[in-house]
Amino acid sequence: MIEQSTHRRIGILGGMGTAAGLAFAHRLVELNVAASRDSQHAGFILVSDPSIPSRVDAYLDSSTSPAPAIASSLAKLSALGADFGVVICNTAHIYFDEISRQATLPLINMIGNVAGHVARAAPGLPVGLLATEATARSGLYVDHLAATSNTIVLPDQADQALVTAAIFDPEFGIKATRNAPSARALALLREVALRMRDQHGIGHVILGCTELSMAVTQTSWDGIELIDPVTLLARACLVRAGYPQPAGA
Repeated sequence: MIEQSTHRRIGILGGMGTAAGLAFAHRLVELNVAASRDSQHAGFILVSDPSIPSRVDAYLDSSTSPAPAIASSLAKLSALGADFGVVICNTAHIYFDEISRQATLPLINMIGNVAGHVARAAPGLPVGLLATEATARSGLYVDHLAATSNTIVLPDQADQALVTAAIFDPEFGIKATRNAPSARALALLREVALRMRDQHGIGHVILGCTELSMAVTQTSWDGIELIDPVTLLARACLVRAGYPQPAGA
């Protein structure tokens, strides 16, 4: 029998977007397949703060940095008893070093965690990235995979616009449709990935936005293996919290 008190409590900072934070919490439950009763599931504290300034606008337009607000919310998680924390937003990790300097709560870096997986799953191979324009432009994934011999392949300008629409369009984008992603948004993402496959020979694509992790339920698209940072982060959290290694980790 697993005693909850012997395990570390996970601090989840959501709200970026809100549905993605909830989806991450649900992923923790799904992956803990060894649990057969309530007391065997991971304890977590979720703070969902949709007032955190836009990470995309902060990077692209030099508007208000989200780092102070994120650090403040992490402090709430620490005060509530979290032992370590995660920030459920790829783009927010552009500011990870600044956030870490302000935070007292130990953090798992989502992007660094992905880099370790890519090094094992696709050693030395080119890997595509579907993400917000800010994440793509910042070189966030390029920097973290620099030591793995993997090349990050980005969509061209026209295809990046399609990815941005799939995430942010006020009518059919994933942020607007949340847990019921539109067929149009999913079709655009798949179209861009297949074009990168045909033009650059990639066999793996990182779903580098938490909205994509939430919306895309497949594990592959026509020969392209999909790498989901949210699932990888949930597995890492369960291990760090002291639970059995989830299947597929």
